Amino acid sequence: IVDIDVVLHTEKPTKLIDESIVAQKDFDAKCERSNHLCLMAMKRTIFKNILGGLPDTNNAKEFFTIVGQRYLVSNTARSLMSELMSMRYDGMGCVKEYILKLVSLQSNI
Repeated sequence: IVDIDVVLHTEKPTKLIDESIVAQKDFDAKCERSNHLCLMAMKRTIFKNILGGLPDTNNAKEFFTIVGQRYLVSNTARSLMSELMSMRYDGMGCVKEYILKLVSLQSNI
């Protein structure tokens, strides 16, 4: 389990042919095992309802990137929701503009 994250730090090995050297074959086997273990670990730590919304992939590096992108979107939604909940009409200006700003924030979430 020492090299579980090998696949996240290295490029995908090229396709092996019959003449491939032993070291290359060993590295490919290590990458395959690492990919399988990483995917299994990541998928088991994510709630099933969240996991259902993620695309199914057999590449750990790609899955890690997808989850990271979803987290960034979630972080943006959190800040927009916080701004929406903290907004108060101050009595100055038009009520219509205030409502339109609320609707705009809500649609961005």
